[in-house]
Amino acid sequence: MKYLIPPKSRRLPRAGRKGVDAIYHAVSRVCGQAFLLTDVEKETFRGLMERVAGFCGVEIITYALLDNHFHLLIRVPGEPGELSDDELLARARLLYGGERKGQPLSMARIEAALRAGGEVREAMRGLLMGRMASLPMFMKILKQRYSILFNGKFDRVGTLWEGRFRSVLVENSRVAVRAVAAYIDLNPVRAGAADDPKDYRWSGYGAATGSGQGKRYALYRWIADNRDDPPETVAARYREYLYVTGSDPRKRRAFTPEAVKAVRKSGGTLSRGQTLRSRLRYMTQGAIIGTKTFVESWMRERRGEAAASRTTAPSPANGFDGEDLFTASNRR
Repeated sequence: MKYLIPPKSRRLPRAGRKGVDAIYHAVSRVCGQAFLLTDVEKETFRGLMERVAGFCGVEIITYALLDNHFHLLIRVPGEPGELSDDELLARARLLYGGERKGQPLSMARIEAALRAGGEVREAMRGLLMGRMASLPMFMKILKQRYSILFNGKFDRVGTLWEGRFRSVLVENSRVAVRAVAAYIDLNPVRAGAADDPKDYRWSGYGAATGSGQGKRYALYRWIADNRDDPPETVAARYREYLYVTGSDPRKRRAFTPEAVKAVRKSGGTLSRGQTLRSRLRYMTQGAIIGTKTFVESWMRERRGEAAASRTTAPSPANGFDGEDLFTASNRR
């Protein structure tokens, strides 16, 4: 028997690139799509997400945490890099510093192993570094740890998440990153959780504008036309792009023509009053997205010289402004 699992039930391999930096759009949903993530739970999730990202050495470019699912745009390095024992301990404290009952790996055990030297030290270093620079490992740790916190808080048992997460490989280009980021940052608007993406606290864009930390918003570094562009200029251009992207009338929830016109008239800038109000409020199955060259290059790596079975260009209404972005299916 060649397969024990029926063909339709078989898991397809994820789109990805090993050994090189890569950007992914990852999505995971609550089991049964139940609306279990309250504002308090989202805040807990965000704090854990930042700690796990620090341990794994990945960068969260932007995100959106909704009541029953979350989106992440994340950069994963190809290798964890050369880490000294002190650097390794600093990362480990982000994840293992808070002792909890039944935790198999503790800081005391990690420190003792590194001090012991020899094979014991190397085995511990290999164990820790094997959990870094990996999207599957990052998502596994994040989801498992949050499930433990959630189940413990609500005296609940069983799985919290619906199956494995979905991920899309995104080309490391300004156009592709901006398009996917806009899709994620507009998720709260499409879900009816906010009328303006800046007003949704549990998203990368909302947190950056609402907390007054827009200059530190990781996304702006990725989508700037020029490295020397000031953050304020990049932020204004991106806000205008968000409103144009979210104006498609065929979408379930879209910005009104008047709202789009107002944002375009202002050049995407926020007034002082809007900024202050925001600060007060703060107190897809495996596939790839990118230019045709990027998609075809990945397909050659994955399947030799065989052409992609499905390669289509999205229309401007999909939020790509008519630029040459393509997507490819991961199915054989």
